[in-house]
Amino acid sequence: MNIVLYIISILWIVVGVFLVIYTEGTREFYKKLFLRDSVKWMAVIPVIFGVFLVVGAFYYERLFWLAIILGILALAKGVYVFFAPSHQIKGLMEWWFNRASDGTIRLFGLIIFILGSAMLSYLM
Repeated sequence: MNIVLYIISILWIVVGVFLVIYTEGTREFYKKLFLRDSVKWMAVIPVIFGVFLVVGAFYYERLFWLAIILGILALAKGVYVFFAPSHQIKGLMEWWFNRASDGTIRLFGLIIFILGSAMLSYLM
């Protein structure tokens, strides 16, 4: 479980850095990767992250509250993506990939970076 939590935190740090520094290129990469007709399959990604974070929270006392809150949020996001109407999820993704300003993308990248750094610091 230790390795999985390290991987998740490092992945969040890397994604956050790319969103802050290479905003447009990262947005285009994610657009090609995630902007599809079928959006229900994408619910699997946050559910997997959520399960690993919730289970990992019980292995590390210092990381418990951060991991449990992030895990529950990830599980809620996965459930929302799976059960929400497809047009609503597509609209949200269209906003993120096409209409959100670079400042908004950078802000979310900074938040992701900070959460990944906090998780990594608790693990060390």
